Amino acid sequence: MKKILVTGGGGFIGTNFIEAYKDKYEICAPTSAEMDLTRFEDVNAVFRDNKFDAVVHLAGKHDGLTDSVLQADNLIMFKNVQYAAILYGVRKLLVVGDAADMDLSRPIVQVSEEAFGATIPTSGYGLGRYLIHLLASKDKISTVLRFFGVYGKGARVEHNRPLGILSHAVTGKKEIALPADKTFSTIYIEDACRILSMFLDNDYPKGAYNVASPTPATLFEFAKKARAYAKKDERELVLTLGDGEENELTADVNKLLDTLGNFKFTALGTGINKTLDYYKAHKSKLKPKSDKK
Repeated sequence: MKKILVTGGGGFIGTNFIEAYKDKYEICAPTSAEMDLTRFEDVNAVFRDNKFDAVVHLAGKHDGLTDSVLQADNLIMFKNVQYAAILYGVRKLLVVGDAADMDLSRPIVQVSEEAFGATIPTSGYGLGRYLIHLLASKDKISTVLRFFGVYGKGARVEHNRPLGILSHAVTGKKEIALPADKTFSTIYIEDACRILSMFLDNDYPKGAYNVASPTPATLFEFAKKARAYAKKDERELVLTLGDGEENELTADVNKLLDTLGNFKFTALGTGINKTLDYYKAHKSKLKPKSDKK
């Protein structure tokens, strides 16, 4: 059984991954209290006391901090994990990132992995993510999995826009008002976790991969699915869409598809219904959490 270190195991993707694969791998997922990733002494101790076959680096700070702190802390956390992984002979480091490593002030249309660095973000989080991905490209063990969006159970409604739209279907709200539509790439959480597992189990070429369903989605599609779901409970949701338009954010996933082979992605409608079934049974999880530090 492979021994895997998961950083950020308490987050959306980490929680789902650990729940799905805790019997397949021996997973070590220290809390921030048990291992402060900004302190190399903490990171070194965990690597020294364990012999990890691979690391899944999910940890990152997003909220309630200044740009400079986000950039510095996230970069320091990755550098500590990267250095320790190399020092202790870990063969594989999966760096889970997102599209913030590009300049999101402009449309991103079917962007390929080779476009990395063509535009560089200026925000603290985005610049930190760019530098992390740049550093990951310099070693022999890291693979960057750039998720353009993930939806499903366990997401935080205040930080997951598709879930914010879907939540109308299971709460008392009567209207979904979208000021503009957006076309974007995304992936259902169960697919995201399966792909992580496949990269752990197989010797795929190192490098960067865009991770998303090959079929882009729109915010309006999520809203329509929410309205249809509400109708099952004889609730009528009013759906309004403004005439504005938001920047597209879509990924070219040919490299991923060629690498994985015959991977069956969850259809958007199926993923949305499974997500809504979960939150219908766990409505309390739709309440925003406090970001107070």
